[in-house]
Amino acid sequence: MAAKQKKEKTKKKYTNKTGEMLSDYVRTNYEYTKENRRRQEEEGVKTEGLKNLNTMEKTCVVIIVLGLIGCLIRYVIL
Repeated sequence: MAAKQKKEKTKKKYTNKTGEMLSDYVRTNYEYTKENRRRQEEEGVKTEGLKNLNTMEKTCVVIIVLGLIGCLIRYVIL
């Protein structure tokens, strides 16, 4: 009698599509910002302070400020 050979289970390949999309977005945004700031420096525009932040940087600043306000309310006031 011939012995039955067991099929080896192949592991399902896990892909993190959301992580890939976010990393691609960040990488693209980084390159765009780098090119934009290089052009501004060539034109003589000074990039100082919060005025020249791009949309992603402004969003990050707003999220950080809201988080700090939330922590302040939760742990200090309540």
